[in-house]
Amino acid sequence: MEVSLCEALREIEGNKFFKVIESGELVKVSYRYNSPKVFDSPLKRELRGITFRKKTGEVVSRPFHKFFNLNETEETKEERFDKEYIFREKLDGTMLHPVLTESGVKLLTQKGFSNPQIEVGEELLKKDEKLLSFTERALRKGLTPIFELVSPKFQLVIPYEKEELILTEIRDNRTGKYLLEELEGELEERGIKIPKKFYGTLSQLKKFLEEAENVEGFVLKDFSVREPFPLFVKVKSPWYYEHHYAFTYLHNIPDHKLFNLFLTEKLDDILSKVLNEKLKKEKEERLKKLLDLYFDLLSLVERLSPLYGSRNFDERLERELRKVLRRHREKFEKLDIDRDYLKEAVRIAKNRGKYEAYFGTKFYSLLKRGKLVLKKS
Repeated sequence: MEVSLCEALREIEGNKFFKVIESGELVKVSYRYNSPKVFDSPLKRELRGITFRKKTGEVVSRPFHKFFNLNETEETKEERFDKEYIFREKLDGTMLHPVLTESGVKLLTQKGFSNPQIEVGEELLKKDEKLLSFTERALRKGLTPIFELVSPKFQLVIPYEKEELILTEIRDNRTGKYLLEELEGELEERGIKIPKKFYGTLSQLKKFLEEAENVEGFVLKDFSVREPFPLFVKVKSPWYYEHHYAFTYLHNIPDHKLFNLFLTEKLDDILSKVLNEKLKKEKEERLKKLLDLYFDLLSLVERLSPLYGSRNFDERLERELRKVLRRHREKFEKLDIDRDYLKEAVRIAKNRGKYEAYFGTKFYSLLKRGKLVLKKS
């Protein structure tokens, strides 16, 4: 499936669940909220860090399309999978995908151009001449090698003992075709590390995972589905779920921790494990009310950033904030937004800083301190 910058921007016009991030001549399009309902078209499923060159609109770095957990959506229902498949181990780290710049290979994350994980990944890549050379050649051919950084420094659930940059896939930037399976032999000859492979039925894999420890799971790859992309499915291990989150946590979770699951992108892991549809719906609806306010406030920050420091800025901020609060008053028992948080977010946005990360932590703080209180369901 071919994608251009113009098509991507058209697809998300007016959609608050996606964002556009620019850095020099590069434009990245990614999601803000990770839910199957957000990815309601094939094109949207490609918008999870895909990066374009601004002048030409061409794809220059293409990470994985969005795919889901087993039983999370209709297409991933367990009863659909009755053949033998290729499975690749799913690593519990940070996805990094490269782009070729004037200064050489630059690594990116799904939502950013710089962070500590990128720094560590780039150091590992520089030290590995073989992997760096392979990456440069692939990029020049219009391919994106997709890596997973695993590191004790950035532990999620699995306690990895050393830092590694592992090649998890290769995609054609233009067509989106996945090439790891075709190039597996060549990669092994070059000594490039790729995830472990399991070949068999889903039931055989699940039996294997019942005894597995320190394994997040595997990705089922069904290449009999070709358009708009093959069918990939995340199959998590019982061990991983046991050490992650489950029904009890979701049942008792307060709103500030529910919002934090959104910030840390862990909500889909929980929802796919909980079978109580009523509970899931209740929590999803509650989170939606929080996110509607949160994204409206972020939009306010973005609109006002060019005006920061002007004579009428405070007056304009107060007027716009009152409009936002009026729209949400019926859903909240308490709506006490700290103006200083908003002003600082606007200042950071004006200076092209990470205002979303800043305001996300402050919104979480307002919820935790009882400044924002949703009405009971």
